[in-house]
Amino acid sequence: MSRGRLIALPRAAAAEPWLNKHQIARHYGRSTRWIELRMREGLPSRMLGGRRAFQLSAVEAWMEAKYA
Repeated sequence: MSRGRLIALPRAAAAEPWLNKHQIARHYGRSTRWIELRMREGLPSRMLGGRRAFQLSAVEAWMEAKYA
C-alpha cells in the first residue's frame, strides 16, 4: 500500500431523482388517490424531509411484477 497517491475512481452515475406523489400519478395518468391505494399494497416509497417520495425505477419494477 503506497501513501500519498491519489487513485482516480470512476465518476458516479447521476443519482435518480425522487418524485412526489403528484409526479408519479401524472406519469401513470392516474389520480393521487390511486397512488395512495397502491401504497397500501406495497408500492415502494420512503419518507424524505417529511414527505413521501418515490423512485420511478423502483415503482416501475413493482408495477411490472404486480400487474404484468
